[in-house]
Amino acid sequence: MYMSDEIGKCLCGRIEVTCSELPKNVIACYCSDCQKASGGGPSFNIIVPDGDIQVTKGETSIFNVTADSGNSVERHFCSNCGSAVYSKLSTRTVWKAGLFNHIQDLELVANVWGSSDNKLSIINTEVKTFDKGAS
Repeated sequence: MYMSDEIGKCLCGRIEVTCSELPKNVIACYCSDCQKASGGGPSFNIIVPDGDIQVTKGETSIFNVTADSGNSVERHFCSNCGSAVYSKLSTRTVWKAGLFNHIQDLELVANVWGSSDNKLSIINTEVKTFDKGAS
């Protein structure tokens, strides 16, 4: 299911992204990097084909990291407010659901890296949880 013509913004509004058809499906990632970036809980992510969401205003800063999986990840964020915008992996781009105003209309469909969960966050057990990343 898709919502149409969505515009997302970082906290300060310097970075703006546009998606013509935003999927409603969200994946929660509990890997240690996402927990650090989010302040302790999971990051809520939207995965779409490359090009379906684009940065249309501003320029992201990039932090390169090696993930728990061993893969290299480019973490794009706003240099002014620190908001995470997206992560670029070799196989896909993962956009942060919190950029979009209609987050209450999105639906959690899976948890990944559930084996890295901590006592501060609560995993939604109504959806499939993968110990590591989903294939």
